[in-house]
Amino acid sequence: MSTLCAPLRPENERVFFAGVAVVPECCAQGRRAASWRESGAEWVRPLIERQDWGEDWPEGEVPGRRWVIDFPPGADERALAEAGELGRLFQRSGGRIARSGPAAELRIALAKCDRCLAAPAGCLRARWRWVPSAALPGTGLVVAVRDDEFLAGVLASVWPAVWLRGTGLRLGAGALRRFPLPWAPDTPRGTLSREQEERRWAVVQAWRAAGGGTRDLEPGGFASQDLSAAVAAAYGWPAGIEQAEALGLLLAMG
Repeated sequence: MSTLCAPLRPENERVFFAGVAVVPECCAQGRRAASWRESGAEWVRPLIERQDWGEDWPEGEVPGRRWVIDFPPGADERALAEAGELGRLFQRSGGRIARSGPAAELRIALAKCDRCLAAPAGCLRARWRWVPSAALPGTGLVVAVRDDEFLAGVLASVWPAVWLRGTGLRLGAGALRRFPLPWAPDTPRGTLSREQEERRWAVVQAWRAAGGGTRDLEPGGFASQDLSAAVAAAYGWPAGIEQAEALGLLLAMG
């Protein structure tokens, strides 16, 4: 199965994004980054990158090794002028304000929440971690712009990897925009049935018990099994469902 057989889901397109490429000259670390932050903190934000997944950092923070000059989609020439040397460096380096397309949509979505989920793209199963929305996710990451522990639990379960293997896809924004979730990520809580709410809460509890993204899940471990079982119940599947049967049900969801 290919992406041609896995249709895009409009409700997912508002949630999943690819990390953005930044101009290297607009990135800095150490003293230079500190100087940038002192002179124009409004236009300088931490850059979170794939290599940061090899480190631990406190929830609500990012490693902060690299910082990037970045302007929101609504910025104009006046904002560049007000940024002084940072604005001039941004322009000289070939930086462009993303005014439309996925890069602009990602920045707009990040501005509406306090934190989001991110994971390294390209694998089958990855560690999803909370990232403050003030940080800019860089190339090589896939981002779920939702502060939603239920969604985090679904993504951290085994079932996305089962679906990815079955479709021949790899983890990324394009794939997750096609992935069938138990229900649309923007479904209002008040519209969930009592059973759905109970199953949702079971996933949240299992996600928290598994570390809530603070550590890698051991494949086949108790925490991983409990989380995947809770997510299977959210889909309405029978207890102890085999991966092959679950894949068939996921594919049947379109």
